[in-house]
Amino acid sequence: MSPNVADLPHYWASLPADSPLKGRYAPPEVPQASYWLPLAAVAVGVLLLVGGSLAGLLVVAGAGAWGALAWRSAQQVEAKRTAWESSHVCLACTGTF
Repeated sequence: MSPNVADLPHYWASLPADSPLKGRYAPPEVPQASYWLPLAAVAVGVLLLVGGSLAGLLVVAGAGAWGALAWRSAQQVEAKRTAWESSHVCLACTGTF
């Protein structure tokens, strides 16, 4: 590998805190994926269904969709994080690849 190429995570970690490049090369933020609320909504929907209300079916379906969207979002962020971790930076032109 050329001396003008560095691993992006190592390069980013070596930058001083006040460097303008620190924000440019920062890793993607990892949101806290919480599945407790969709699971609680599924439980409420099941309780409504057991109680005889068909609205419980709608609540269960909505909570399932909500959980699926949260899972998909977490997977996309993880893919971006993995791509960042395997990226390189050109020290001559400051481009990434």
